[in-house]
Amino acid sequence: MTPWFVQVKEGERALVTFPHAGGGPASLGELAGHFPPEVGLWSVNLPGRQARLAEEPRTDLDGLVDDLAQDLVGKKYTLFGYCSGALLAFLVCRRVVELGGRPERLIVSSFGAPDVTLFMRRLPSLPSWLFWEQVIALGGVPPELAEREALWPVLEPALRADFGLLAGYHHRSGPPLPVPITVLYGTRDRSLTRGGLLGWRRQSVHRPVLKGLDSTHWLAEENPAMLAATIAQEMGCASVTA
Repeated sequence: MTPWFVQVKEGERALVTFPHAGGGPASLGELAGHFPPEVGLWSVNLPGRQARLAEEPRTDLDGLVDDLAQDLVGKKYTLFGYCSGALLAFLVCRRVVELGGRPERLIVSSFGAPDVTLFMRRLPSLPSWLFWEQVIALGGVPPELAEREALWPVLEPALRADFGLLAGYHHRSGPPLPVPITVLYGTRDRSLTRGGLLGWRRQSVHRPVLKGLDSTHWLAEENPAMLAATIAQEMGCASVTA
């Protein structure tokens, strides 16, 4: 699954992950260590960050979704979208289904349903100081990144590109996915509403599973062991007990 996807951890059961805005394969290091042996962790490998820092970030959401989906058709995997990565995971899942594929499951975390989530349309065009002020106020990056101001110039292009993709998104209704959906959220996440979480029910022919974990918005950073165990359980891994 290269070059769009890179393997972070080996394993027989593929989990294809879409990290938070500005994130990439390196963002999954802590989480990867908590999965059971059978889970093979893959990450979307977008340009403009980490190993692809020298490349221009993608700004065309439809074209990006199509490129990612084309690389996944015919393979067997579960999709996992974290924070704003949940929207990209959902759109890729929908496109894969349109192309004749069918992921085993879509797992989304810390993100409301795509038809009701409000997007900050002006955020990507703000000057740098105001951009960071707004991103931090919104909780748009993990706290440890928000505190490392020296890294902001390196992180900003990818963050702007990803928030630009979100800002340009306008939901298009489509048939419910023939794919089960699991919705994970932090029980102390004040950025989500019950209606936003329940809205995922409209996106699948199966009744989505909602699971609250003891965390704020940043499940992977605050409680990676519980998040990994919950994902593995939803994948039906034999080594994980309910």
